[in-house]
Amino acid sequence: MSALTRALAATAAAGLGLSLVAAPVVAQEANRTAPSAASPRAAAPAVLPSLRQWTGRPGSFELTPKSRIVVESNALQATATTLRDDLELETGHRLRVLRGRAHAGDIVLTLDPDTSLGAEGYRVDSGQELKISAPTDTGVFYGTQTVEQILKADPHRTRVPHGSASDWPNFGERAQMLDVGRKYYPISYLRSQIRTMAWEKLNTFHLHLSDWEGFRIDLPQFPGLAAAESYTPAQLKDLQAYANRYHVTIIPEVDLPSHATAFTHWDPTLRFSCHSLDYSHWPGAQYGGWVMNITTPHTRAFVHDLLAAVIPIFDSKVFHIGGDEYPYDADQAACPELVAYQHQRGFTYTGDVFTDFFNSLDEQVRSYGKTTEMWEWWDFNNQKTSIQPNKDIIIDSWVNNDPSGLAAQGYRVVGTPEQTLYVSAGFGQKPGDYGYVDLQNVYENYPFEHPAGVLGYRVSRWSDKAETQSPQWLDFFARRPLQILAERTWGGPRSSSVWQFFGRADAIGDPPPSQLTGLSKSAISVTSLDGAAAGEARAMLDNNPYTKVSTTGALPQGMTLDLGVPTRLAGLRYEPPQDGTTAGRIAGYRIEVASSPGRWRLAATGTFNGDQTEQEVDFAPTHARWLRLIALSTSDGGNTVSTAELTPLQAPSSP
Repeated sequence: MSALTRALAATAAAGLGLSLVAAPVVAQEANRTAPSAASPRAAAPAVLPSLRQWTGRPGSFELTPKSRIVVESNALQATATTLRDDLELETGHRLRVLRGRAHAGDIVLTLDPDTSLGAEGYRVDSGQELKISAPTDTGVFYGTQTVEQILKADPHRTRVPHGSASDWPNFGERAQMLDVGRKYYPISYLRSQIRTMAWEKLNTFHLHLSDWEGFRIDLPQFPGLAAAESYTPAQLKDLQAYANRYHVTIIPEVDLPSHATAFTHWDPTLRFSCHSLDYSHWPGAQYGGWVMNITTPHTRAFVHDLLAAVIPIFDSKVFHIGGDEYPYDADQAACPELVAYQHQRGFTYTGDVFTDFFNSLDEQVRSYGKTTEMWEWWDFNNQKTSIQPNKDIIIDSWVNNDPSGLAAQGYRVVGTPEQTLYVSAGFGQKPGDYGYVDLQNVYENYPFEHPAGVLGYRVSRWSDKAETQSPQWLDFFARRPLQILAERTWGGPRSSSVWQFFGRADAIGDPPPSQLTGLSKSAISVTSLDGAAAGEARAMLDNNPYTKVSTTGALPQGMTLDLGVPTRLAGLRYEPPQDGTTAGRIAGYRIEVASSPGRWRLAATGTFNGDQTEQEVDFAPTHARWLRLIALSTSDGGNTVSTAELTPLQAPSSP
């Protein structure tokens, strides 16, 4: 769906000027009663998403080179192998995987017939052995991700506190949609997204595979149809195998019958001859061929054969047929071909032609033993139909902030509200812009209602007006919203503010092979700033990207941090202001570290790329207590230096 569907600006991100430290509180999701959170005396390990229930005990499990991974079922062999590979990247030790009797220091994976935690729930019991149990392989896998996060947050990568966790998700679908139709993303990026999703317990990856810029599947049955940058069926099958390893479901979408320029320019006989449906106001529709002429047997046969080629590529039980953004009733009434077909079929409204088309596609999808999914559109903007989409179709609810209305009509629904969960970075790069997620509001206030029929929620990432940007640029705007979605849809206790949540996320870090984690900023102080400062110095350490500190004076200008204790430093993240200003972004830089006051040594030097995205500089691990970032130049050539966030990164302690 185009990010220009309605040019409604998202609510501006609030919370500017919050202090770093706030009293910790926990909050359960309002729509489900959950076990009580851990008491302060036995605080739950910090993971993402947070644990639903934790009971702590004194002591800790110790992982050693002699530890083993003991599986009690052959069905867990793949999960055990993945855990082994991840732990080797995290700890440097390659553990044996075996069937047999567990000993102290072993990790035990077992299937438990108790289904009270659901299909994705699990338990972790940490004692002399560390036991992960669940009724399904997926649940056991999520337990391994929790254990890996706990280990990664430990500087030695060896300790898991003694205790017991029971954990389960609030929603069955926790998803992101990525628009690869408008912009091609390489397979390597898609794989990285799958791995990060699994790390955060997101389980559904919706790929929007067609749009006016291109159809992204290179099918031998349709030579020349695919865009120059596209995926072969073999690549997609390999990607699915990778996703299956990490318990992520890929849902493919071929958007029909609109957004069809790639199809109608390949075969112009698929087009309407009437201008009102062939052209429209959405980006890409100005080239003609926006809607396929679904009134002709030729188009219907093409669509049938296209889906017959695409559907078997994917092993998901759900197939998405699009269904959005065909022109409204007045444009439909202005098309003689459509009106004639309406009367020929005896339909009450021209809109019935489209809903009947979707129901026919549903029949084809169901013939493969799959469930159809589509966007809500047939009733948007007061469009009239006497035929409704079949109730077996899953509907993506984007129109309203609350998806329960469609659920009340008997549909199964995935909520992806445009004003709340759309990431359209080509339109929105600052608070208040369309397509820019209000991070604080979504984390702290959005209800994530769970009435019957609401399957889950999805962050929808659109590539409009950003087709030439790099995947890394686009990823920056989606990373925090996806972390928030992971936490909120899982449903455990929340941090007292979204800014504290970001600190927790950074302290856990990214999945293997990533080694670095963010330092807790509560003990870090700003000891000096060069130049005249505007703004509280701690603004660069509050995990709030909308506060900033600016200094003005002759370059170079330095900002010095005291980490509080000697640390094995290995990197630094610099985030420029996120308030829409461009002045003061650091370009040339030098990073220095010191173990004693004034004895600086060079860690890294280079040039940031000058845009608003967070920049990470990694360097060889080195023990130091002080760190300073020196701005050698700015991207605008001025003498003001602005910083929203600085995040020192640490490597695991040396053996």
